[in-house]
Amino acid sequence: MEWDGLTDRERYNDWYLKDRDRFSDLARDADWDGVFAELAEHPELVNLARPGNRSGFAPLHQAAWHGAGIAVVSRLIAHGAWRTQRTRDGRLPVDIARERGHTQLLELLEPVTVRQLPAPAGALERHFHALLRERTGSCFDEIEHLLPPLAPLTEGLDVRIFFRVVGMMGGFHYRLHADMVHVRASSRMDGDNGEFYQVTPDGWTKLPYSPQPPAPWSFPY
Repeated sequence: MEWDGLTDRERYNDWYLKDRDRFSDLARDADWDGVFAELAEHPELVNLARPGNRSGFAPLHQAAWHGAGIAVVSRLIAHGAWRTQRTRDGRLPVDIARERGHTQLLELLEPVTVRQLPAPAGALERHFHALLRERTGSCFDEIEHLLPPLAPLTEGLDVRIFFRVVGMMGGFHYRLHADMVHVRASSRMDGDNGEFYQVTPDGWTKLPYSPQPPAPWSFPY
């Protein structure tokens, strides 16, 4: 799964922008056959909004807005669509379905917590974001990014997310393990596997070594 926090459309390559816009158009127009054909080739698109994140509507938000069929919504969720993902104005897919009167979708779209974030979750997310800012240096000052929420990590037993950062030539892979979030920061400029961190509600810590399998925080890259 990917979190796309880039807010400036001009920062995308033309070919990538064209492909992403085409996918967003399919969801906007409720062309679900087209959406699933794209997801069969590029499953990482399932939670991505139109480049630039003006509204933040990902495919599941569009399905909620259109009142798509139960089969369509179930299939998007099976592809990994996040029911906890919010639009730029803070709405969940279930909120949109409720506003539009699509009551048949409410139960299906209600977020389901498979794993709990360590409490207090707000402190955990603040420390996670502090780590991202510290590790990226001036990248966030030069190019605005929306920092990823941790709520999607609760939707499965082993949700793994990549947050790409422009200017870093890489990004962050993160996952929830036990009572902490494990993070790997990597860049194409690195000569090794990158740097590893753990985040708890009390703060974040850089690990003094790169975990090797079968350590629970290792990633299959």
